[in-house]
Amino acid sequence: MNDTKISLLEKGLELFSQAPYEDVGVQDIASSAGVTKPTLYHHFGSKLGFYQAVFSHYTAPFFDQIAQTATYRNDLTHNLNETARAAIDFFMADEKTFRMLEYAAFTSPNAEHHAFVQSYWNDLIGAFETLFSTAVPQHGNLAGKTKTSAWAFVFTVRAGIHIILDDRSCYTPDMPYKLVHQFMYGIFS
Repeated sequence: MNDTKISLLEKGLELFSQAPYEDVGVQDIASSAGVTKPTLYHHFGSKLGFYQAVFSHYTAPFFDQIAQTATYRNDLTHNLNETARAAIDFFMADEKTFRMLEYAAFTSPNAEHHAFVQSYWNDLIGAFETLFSTAVPQHGNLAGKTKTSAWAFVFTVRAGIHIILDDRSCYTPDMPYKLVHQFMYGIFS
């Protein structure tokens, strides 16, 4: 990847972590990267193409980690603890990607980038739905609740990350465990 493209991706992450897609203009992107709009279009084709490149570039490492930790290993609590820790560690080190994802979580169905973002969320939730579905033989109470459990788990971890990023002094090494324990209490009751 050439320096111009890398610079554009970095500036894109910065901009999309501070404002939703609709509020970031092509001229804003080009100006912040010190390039012309034709240069941006040359590398990415369109604003949507640029957004997709930024989003994919920065979220792929996170998604790869989650795909590994969400693979069921006959110990659901361990899987969830490992996943919560991985997510917290990742986003404590890369707050901008978390903020971009949070803006992407609330896209309008009419937004130009909605289908792309929805595909990401479907894959993420799908990974956890598969985890919970695979755990049903050992945890029968999850039967029929795998989708809601997946969403609830993702929202629990997201809430924990918000708390940590808003006040890093509240983070303790056992916070992932506490989040998982709080979540597990709900699904096992």
